[in-house]
Amino acid sequence: MLYIFVYVLNNNVIVSNMIFKSFKKIYKTNQEIDKVFVFYNNLVNLARNPDLYLKGGVPDTIDGRFELIVLHAHFFIKKLTKSGDKGHTFAQNLIDCMVKDFDLSLREIGVGDLSVGKKVKHMVSSYYGRAKIYDETIIDFNGNFLKALKNNLYGTVVPKDSHLKFILEYIKLLNEVIDKIDGKNFIKCFEYKYFEEIRG
Repeated sequence: MLYIFVYVLNNNVIVSNMIFKSFKKIYKTNQEIDKVFVFYNNLVNLARNPDLYLKGGVPDTIDGRFELIVLHAHFFIKKLTKSGDKGHTFAQNLIDCMVKDFDLSLREIGVGDLSVGKKVKHMVSSYYGRAKIYDETIIDFNGNFLKALKNNLYGTVVPKDSHLKFILEYIKLLNEVIDKIDGKNFIKCFEYKYFEEIRG
């Protein structure tokens, strides 16, 4: 579903000229483009961990890929918003980047101009809805949060107990790593090896 996601997967190329040029219209400097785009691309690659599909049972489909990126985006954006003014601004730019990617993704798979706006609006609404429910329920990790995962991440399939166990352990580890990173340095988190254990 996501253009960056599909582009990286199929062509092993990180930056599409079309995306890069489009982002120039959003951000003021090439440096800002680089930082936001690279962060987002790393987030997408993290969500593409094969274990999440093979061991976690997330369907390797348009819906499954979208759900995993939304899930990862929520945890990273939540941390950024708590990392001072700079982090908060970066979080908003990251959301803008993701929304632009939604738009380009839809156009790439042939959705007409008249329908793109409505579909992007729905995808953005879906992101905020999931972010809200994940944030509200994560305190009840094995209860309501797990239920939220079943309704969204596994919305099109019925996961096995082993899948749920793997995903919960993965999310717990991901958040432990995120929490350990100093907020002042979080924008640069992918420049270091914080997530090597997560990637497997």
